[in-house]
This record gives sequence, C-alpha cells and structure tokens, in this order.
Amino acid sequence: MKTSRLRYVWILVMLGSLLLFQPNANPAPAVQANNGNVLVNGDFEVEDPATHGFIWFPPNHFLALNWYRWWVNMPAANTMIPEYDDMRPGTLRWPPYSGWHAQVYFKWGANYQAGIYQVVENLTPCVPYEFSMYVNSHGNAGTVPHTRIGLDPQGTQITRDHVYNDLIGGQMPPLTAWSAEQTILTTWERLATTAEPLGTRLTAITYANPSYTGDQDAWYDTWWDNGALVQVGFPNGKLPEPTSWNSSYINSASVQYTFDGDNLRLSWNTTGPASTQVWYQTMSTAQITTPPPMSHTMFLPLIMRADIWQATALNPTPTTSHSVSIPGMQSLQSGDKIIVRLLSRHPTADACVTEGYGNIEIVKP
Repeated sequence: MKTSRLRYVWILVMLGSLLLFQPNANPAPAVQANNGNVLVNGDFEVEDPATHGFIWFPPNHFLALNWYRWWVNMPAANTMIPEYDDMRPGTLRWPPYSGWHAQVYFKWGANYQAGIYQVVENLTPCVPYEFSMYVNSHGNAGTVPHTRIGLDPQGTQITRDHVYNDLIGGQMPPLTAWSAEQTILTTWERLATTAEPLGTRLTAITYANPSYTGDQDAWYDTWWDNGALVQVGFPNGKLPEPTSWNSSYINSASVQYTFDGDNLRLSWNTTGPASTQVWYQTMSTAQITTPPPMSHTMFLPLIMRADIWQATALNPTPTTSHSVSIPGMQSLQSGDKIIVRLLSRHPTADACVTEGYGNIEIVKP
C-alpha cells in the first residue's frame, strides 16, 4: 500500500516537471500589450500556429504577426533586400531582449535600407502617443547602425501589401517624427519618439540603414524587441499655448457660465470637433488695497502677480460642444474674480493646432 502511494506521488512529480519544462514555456516573462500599449503584438510574442513562431513569406522571410516589411531595393547602390527572421530558441541570435521572440533582419556583403511597420487604428486625434522599441545592432567594428524609429501622424500605409514591400515612392511620409539614432553596437538600446495623430491612425516604423567602411567583408544584423505605443500627457497637463487668444474657431457668442454650488460651469462651441480644456486664475478682492494718503511723494516698486495658470483636466474626446467645471468656488468671497481662458485642440492638414479664447473675467456674485 505504501509502495503504491509513493508510486502515485512520483507520477504526479513527473507530470508537474513535464508541464513546467515543456518546450513552449517562456524562460522569462515577455512584455504583453498592457499598460495602455495599443500596438498589436508589439513584443513579437504572438505565434503562428503553423510555425510556432513567425509567418513565412517568400523568398524565405519570417515576419512577426500583425507587422509589414518595407525596404528600398537599389542594387546599383549596393542597397539590397535583407533577410527577415525570427529570433527564436536554437538560433545564433538568441536570446531576445525578453520572452521567446524578436524581429531580426540581416545581410552579408551589402547594405540595406529596411524595416517593419504597423498602422495602428482607433486612436484619439491630437493627443500625444509615445512609440518606443529596443534595438540591438551588430556588424564589424566601426559599423554605424543608423537605426531609428518613427511615427507618421497621418497613419500612412507605406507599402502596397505583404507581396509588394517596396517603400512607396522610395520616401518616408514627410511628417514622420523620428527618434534619435542608435549609436552603439551590440547593446540593447531603447529608442522613443512622440507624435499626435491627425486622424485616428498612426504608423509605427522601424528603420535601419547601416554602413561600414573598412577592409573586412561587411555584414549587418538589426534586432528589434519590446515595442510599445502608449498615450502620454502634454507637459504639465496643459495643451500647447495657442498663438492667439481671440480665435474665431471658438464661437465667442456661445460662451456661457453659471455658478453651481462649489463649481463654476463653463460651456462653448467650436467650428469643428476639438478637445476641451480651461486655464484659470482667481483674484481675491482682498488682494486689492487702497494706500493711505501721504503728504509727500514716495516711489514704491511695482509688484505684479505671477502669470501662473491652473488647468482643468484635458478632455481629449473631439466635440463641437464643450463643457468644463472649475471647483473651489465656495472658498471665494463675493466680488472675487475668476479669469478664464478657453482652449480646444484639433487637427489641420499637417499639424495639430490649439485654439484659444480669453481672458474672460467672471465675478462671483
């Protein structure tokens, strides 16, 4: 009986070992699409059931799911199409930055100008998004990686499809916001760039154009891992300041306000959809005093109130009807003033623009 129990325990231990050390178990946790990361398969860990890794494309490329290849093919300039591969267990390029997989492209004897990209949908216009990814470049000593990442605010599809991967027109979209370039070989380095969508799309692009001048045969490897695209705030939580505080985009005749308990509620309309924010200051009547009469002349230094504006939380949802509440009204006295500025940000053909209207002086009853 005791022997049977020991045999049963041993079988459970063996089954547990098989589950813990099965070939598809991750040796390290991989970055997943969380914490607001809107890239699809940004960490390259999603596996194709047929390959247990990346998708195969002719001529013999392996590409991460949900990504596209792009390249500039100029044989006359010795700029050739690289080979694309999956950094997976058992390969010479193992390990990736984390997890089981990373995207690799490489070439011997020729340069390449190439990368991968993804068009990300369903984004909020005119709020900043940060695109980041880790890159590791290899080659002969003296190789210059020329690797960077970019965000196209127009969300351009830069190739035709998975069959025709030549960069359309041979040029990147002109509004692309680029990161700084990687400068060190054989080191995982985080690159980052920021852009605001002009619509509801952004194109996230990796770029490599390595070069080498020397006596050895050139070879180049570019490794990418742990990509993320996350919405970030404006500095200090404030929209960029407009060029004018008398914008016709904000309908001044539509501006209304009312005191409601502890809140001052403001509303206004804009010509087109835009985001919503209010900057404001309060000025107490106790700050304004009348000096006593004097029998002689005295020169006093002029003391001006610092131009510091508080800001309500940004509402990034595009709308033509705007409404904001400013709290803290019950702490003010009758006759105190609230100075407000109305702000709305919206896209134009090639940039996001902040519209402003103010100063509006409101007296607490």
